[in-house]
Amino acid sequence: MPSQLKSPQLKSRAPISQWIAHLLDDFIKIPGTNKRIGLDPIIGLIPGFGDFAISTAGLTLIATGIQRKVHKSVYLRMIANWTLNALIGAIPILGDLFSFWYKSNQRNHRLLRAHLDETPRNQGKRAGWAPVIILLIIVLCVFSLIGLSAFYGGKLIRSLL
Repeated sequence: MPSQLKSPQLKSRAPISQWIAHLLDDFIKIPGTNKRIGLDPIIGLIPGFGDFAISTAGLTLIATGIQRKVHKSVYLRMIANWTLNALIGAIPILGDLFSFWYKSNQRNHRLLRAHLDETPRNQGKRAGWAPVIILLIIVLCVFSLIGLSAFYGGKLIRSLL
């Protein structure tokens, strides 16, 4: 585990998001390189279910942001990272390569951690209910697209066989 995961100060600030980001984006060191791969591109190889499961896990970082009352601009950047990863991740193989490179969960964890490290003066701004509603709409749209692509992709594959 990276040394940053052992830091008690960071653990107390966002332990779930830190663990999820590490698990999904940096869990396994690739031997002979300085690169790491997480479960996101690996589980994402399973058509339909993999993308759904990984996208759902990535939502925990956004939920932590809602719980910690991140600023609206941070919240919107976190949603953009998640949405980009979920939509491109639904493309077979290419999406998994993108997830390996982009590491949206690590990006979202860094955004969350940076927000939590801000001075108390800047932490008082609440995002309100609008981010929650926006997130729900985006989640429904993304999961609908993933479901449709899995359904029609399966039909296409069956017709070719």
